[in-house]
Amino acid sequence: MPPSSEASFTKDFVHFEQHVVKLFQTEGWTVEIVNQASYDLIVKKDNQLGAVQVKWLKSPVQKPQLSKFVDFLDTNAGRKFNQGFFITTQGYGGSARALIRTWGQNPKLLCGIGAPNEIIWINDNPDRSAPEPPKLDKIYFGVFTCKGGVGKTTVAAHLAGAFALQGFNVALVDLDPEKNLQKLIGDGVYLPKPQSVGESIEVYDREAWDEDAARDSKIVICDCSPAFERNPEELVKKFDYCIIPTTFNPLGINKHGQVIKDTVTDIRKVNTTAHLFVLVNNFRPTTKRQMQILKGVFFDAYEEIKAKDEKFHCIEPEQVCIRSSDQLYYWGIHCLENPEVPRSELAFKLIGGKCKPREDFIDLADYIERVAGLGILRHE
Repeated sequence: MPPSSEASFTKDFVHFEQHVVKLFQTEGWTVEIVNQASYDLIVKKDNQLGAVQVKWLKSPVQKPQLSKFVDFLDTNAGRKFNQGFFITTQGYGGSARALIRTWGQNPKLLCGIGAPNEIIWINDNPDRSAPEPPKLDKIYFGVFTCKGGVGKTTVAAHLAGAFALQGFNVALVDLDPEKNLQKLIGDGVYLPKPQSVGESIEVYDREAWDEDAARDSKIVICDCSPAFERNPEELVKKFDYCIIPTTFNPLGINKHGQVIKDTVTDIRKVNTTAHLFVLVNNFRPTTKRQMQILKGVFFDAYEEIKAKDEKFHCIEPEQVCIRSSDQLYYWGIHCLENPEVPRSELAFKLIGGKCKPREDFIDLADYIERVAGLGILRHE
């Protein structure tokens, strides 16, 4: 086979998939392009029938991406294949390499890197380095405020979890220079399902993000930098929804009111169509009288914005809010105490059959759909 230009065959998903097809054909395989949800190619040779997932990425593969394909191979649809192949552009990250090492000899999934003239198989040496179907219309969320410390990273991660529980694959993009999102949930989260393929939350930093890298993710959630000018304008323009976390306490409402006005002003300079939602985070129960007083001040603070912007929504905290909870607190403490431990979890574990964070974030996702989604999140 004539040498391929590296710049050409890694240009985008379509070029890379075509390159992988040629590499398999060179080795005597018959190749069918199918572009299913869980695999892209079917390859046949002698008595072997294989499913191939082609992964065009700008950063190394991580464990949740591999785990999802492994689960597919164990489903009824996947068991007809006696071999799985996972081919990528950029090699395999630490969590993925650790998973590969646990498979031992003759694994059902072979992992490779697409090189100019061959596929470099790495199962025996996971540390080895690398020398389209129609895209889903993605829905973009930005979690943003012109102030740090209001919980935007926690909101971004757990809103992604809520959508994953409802059947969506989600891409999380870490735009904050502090990279707190990656510190909290590492490479991402995979939510398995019994007898089926689960959903994944994949984490990308700013440099690694590209729509082709997360082709099967319907939803993209950006954890934005509090310095507005540090957020890529081309991403801000794509936001369909923006979540603006704030607090609900007597001293903070007026102070944060100005911060939110500044946030809305900055967003509207770039994006005039997104729905903007002010969300109360870390909510603590109050008496009925206290609630009336706080709500009065809270809604008054944003009356001017609401009068001018019909897509600005100040969420009624008694309808939807993120409650202060020990689960969120201890989840954060666990992440801080064990920075060296790889983690792929959220504060969504049931305790006594209940989980406040999970309920709150599912309520938030449903509220957005009900108020502004117009069916966009469930158009299927």
